[in-house]
Amino acid sequence: MEPIDLVALALLCDAVFDGDPTDRDLDPELFAIVEEADALALWRFGHVDHVSVALEVIPPPACRALVLLTAGWSAPLDPDIADDSRPRPSLHPDRRRVFSTTVIGNDGEIVTAMRTAGEIEPQLLTGECYGRVPAALRRCWARRRPEAA
Repeated sequence: MEPIDLVALALLCDAVFDGDPTDRDLDPELFAIVEEADALALWRFGHVDHVSVALEVIPPPACRALVLLTAGWSAPLDPDIADDSRPRPSLHPDRRRVFSTTVIGNDGEIVTAMRTAGEIEPQLLTGECYGRVPAALRRCWARRRPEAA
């Protein structure tokens, strides 16, 4: 099969979200896009946290992409501050609540559609994504065994 269009997948999953990013009761959910015969299927892992995704979840062998839906905080990035000394977004004075759809697939490519409270359209982040969620998805994706499919 051809590579999955991760941008389209992230935007599709974001469009399904009908909540409000300011709702703090949103539990993270993990889904897998799995190749079955000549079609793609959606598997729901259910509610997870970034630690279980990073350390415990093993993607199914025929997994083509993982989708993690989360709520959290966003803050402006200061390019003059090193990653390891950057404050958590939840502690930043200019923080805002967000709902994010983070997708990993193909050769470990990550895309995030981030819906910020008060904004109409999601922000699309491609290329290098930072934070606990992308790091957890990278660790999980590394455990995938496509040859077992």
